[in-house]
Amino acid sequence: MSQKVSKLSDVIPYYFFSLVLSSLSLSTMMVIEGSWGWLAIIVFSFYVVIPYLLFAVPVQVVFNKHPKKFSLIYFCLYIFFSLLGVFIYSSVLNFDFSMEVLTTKNYYAISLSAALIFWFWDSIFLQKNRSAS
Repeated sequence: MSQKVSKLSDVIPYYFFSLVLSSLSLSTMMVIEGSWGWLAIIVFSFYVVIPYLLFAVPVQVVFNKHPKKFSLIYFCLYIFFSLLGVFIYSSVLNFDFSMEVLTTKNYYAISLSAALIFWFWDSIFLQKNRSAS
């Protein structure tokens, strides 16, 4: 049991780095594309970290059991969960559970960007045992 706890405590900082850098990267991308100021990066990071924690980190934990750097299968699964997470999160924030969000370009742009960024940082920090697939 103590070996499992020790192994987990060794990996937690990498989960944290992956989460923080993913949130900051996505927020920076959103600020650059929009007309907001640089302070918005911090504000957006707080909004972005919640869906990452709810949808991406659990998937990341499962993927870390069989690590593969820059795996296209992992990337496709991150896209799936990102599409789901962005839909649910935007529906909850807007109190609108209609399917209209699926018709906007921003929905797909944010979902794909979020998946790509998280997959990139996940591959850098956590997927260490195998080379690219």
